[in-house]
Amino acid sequence: MTRQEVDQYVRQVLESEFDCDVSILNEETNIFETFDLDSIDAVDIVVRVQKEYGISLQAEDFKLVRNYGDLLDVISKAAVGAA
Repeated sequence: MTRQEVDQYVRQVLESEFDCDVSILNEETNIFETFDLDSIDAVDIVVRVQKEYGISLQAEDFKLVRNYGDLLDVISKAAVGAA
């Protein structure tokens, strides 16, 4: 899976499950502040990504996630490692 495919899927989740306006989303967007998401929402996103791509993501993987681009990097890296 490519980073672009990850981006498309996460945008779909944000839009359909959290009613986020993904048209304002870019690499530097802090999705938690911009879309008023909390830690429960973050867990929901992670679980959906894990199920979709059959990957395992750990809490420590997200320690350096500060924006949407960082999130895509973490997911993409895990997907490459699982392939």
